[in-house]
Amino acid sequence: MSRNSRFFVAAGIAIAIAGAGHLTQASAQATAYQPPAKRVSPAQGFARQKSSLPTPRAADGHPDLTGVWVGGFPSPAGPYTVRRMGTFEPDQAVMQRGVAWNKPIYKPEYWEKVRSLDFSKVDVDPAFRCLPAGVPRQTAPQKIVQTPKELVFYNANSIRFVPVDGRERDPQDADYRTWSGIPLGHWEGDTLVVESVGFTDESWIQWQGYFHTEDMKVTERLRRDGDLLFYTFTVDDPAVLAEPWTSDTYVRRLNPDPKARVDEPPPCIEQDLNSIVDKYYRG
Repeated sequence: MSRNSRFFVAAGIAIAIAGAGHLTQASAQATAYQPPAKRVSPAQGFARQKSSLPTPRAADGHPDLTGVWVGGFPSPAGPYTVRRMGTFEPDQAVMQRGVAWNKPIYKPEYWEKVRSLDFSKVDVDPAFRCLPAGVPRQTAPQKIVQTPKELVFYNANSIRFVPVDGRERDPQDADYRTWSGIPLGHWEGDTLVVESVGFTDESWIQWQGYFHTEDMKVTERLRRDGDLLFYTFTVDDPAVLAEPWTSDTYVRRLNPDPKARVDEPPPCIEQDLNSIVDKYYRG
């Protein structure tokens, strides 16, 4: 072998060794990354926040939920009301659908009804006809007044009195047909649990056409951490749902103004369906 040949062979071996070292280093760097075990939705991520303030407690030792609770995420109002003509869904419903990873699972025979309600004319939504949002669609209370034996929940067009005095459920409660249900509360540690029955089937669980029957049972859970209120609800309606459905966690922040008040909502004006340009822009 000539001197030039030996030089090129040696150079080739050196390049190969260097390349192998590069690959080994690259492999080590590649294997150092561990993908997250589970994707986290925007709502779940928001609900993981913690307060830096202490949690006040009532005389009986339970967290004091009293206060005016505002803001937070997701929006308690549902779809935005600002409409921009010419877009796919002008009230920003596309954005809300995109982040709504958590959906109730209906029995197969009822999905067509859900879709029909969701993409039908605006007047199928009870909120369009000035009817109450009801429980659980209205989500977390806007204001809470707490006493040792009863809590008062205020939402727009809804005031609920929740007994927490240890009474048993009246079997006749399920015979009522109300928008907010007949509530009964109890404490599980630092979490207030409110179970409600006796609903009208006119209301919806959420704005996407998620209907329910009169046999729906709603279990709400409220927990306070400093100036934050965490709220979830579980809907149990075995007549139409394949399994009980638990919502994302709604987060509300305490209004620090001790004189804060919740104003009454403006009067609802019955919409004239014939004056709407596109009767399917509901969201």
